[in-house]
Amino acid sequence: MVFFALLMGYLMFATVWITAVGIQASIADDPSSVMALLGKSTFKNIIISVCSTYVLYIVASILFLDPWHMFTSFLQYVFLSPSYTNILNVYAFCNTHDVSWGTKGDTTVATDLGVVKPKKEGDSTVEVELPTEQKDLNAIYQEACIELTKQPVPEKQHRDATTKQQDYYRSFRTRLVLSWIISNLVLVVLITSATTFDWIGTFEARSTAYLGFILWSVAALAAVRFIGSTLYLVFRLFGG
Repeated sequence: MVFFALLMGYLMFATVWITAVGIQASIADDPSSVMALLGKSTFKNIIISVCSTYVLYIVASILFLDPWHMFTSFLQYVFLSPSYTNILNVYAFCNTHDVSWGTKGDTTVATDLGVVKPKKEGDSTVEVELPTEQKDLNAIYQEACIELTKQPVPEKQHRDATTKQQDYYRSFRTRLVLSWIISNLVLVVLITSATTFDWIGTFEARSTAYLGFILWSVAALAAVRFIGSTLYLVFRLFGG
């Protein structure tokens, strides 16, 4: 988590630095035109993404009359958000096969160490069988030694319907994770390769297109969340 927090700190610094450099370059080219500054694709994408995320967070918290977390824990959230995004994303992909309620199969009572049986007379009284004499302990020990000397009889393993279904889920999980990893590797090679994929576009064009897609996706998702929270607030105020 510290590593991702450091990366987020560097990302915030790089965002401010790129924005400042873009403003300075635009002013140097045309000091009188603000539209020329907004015409810079990289600058425009960064501004729209940042404003749609952080500004909408502030506006939504003010609309709900609960902005205090923006002042007390927003910075911590910003630094921790990459950890949650990456770790939980990887965990979700690697646990696609698990469709249980989180019990991991621990839904049965273990009987290998014995079971406590409650008495009928009262709910707080139970009967527990314990060896009381030395000969009982010796007999139990001898039985355990005899059981250890016995060779288990090999049995043919047959998968039941539940096991087959679980194996299918695990196989689907494996294929999904492999496809996800390979697609990410292909994307990295496609974006970062300097000359191999020039038939698609130059390195600058590919990088700008990918960055623009990511930033506009962030803006679109933030807008959807803001619209949903605003509609919820309106329905709650007028619908009761």
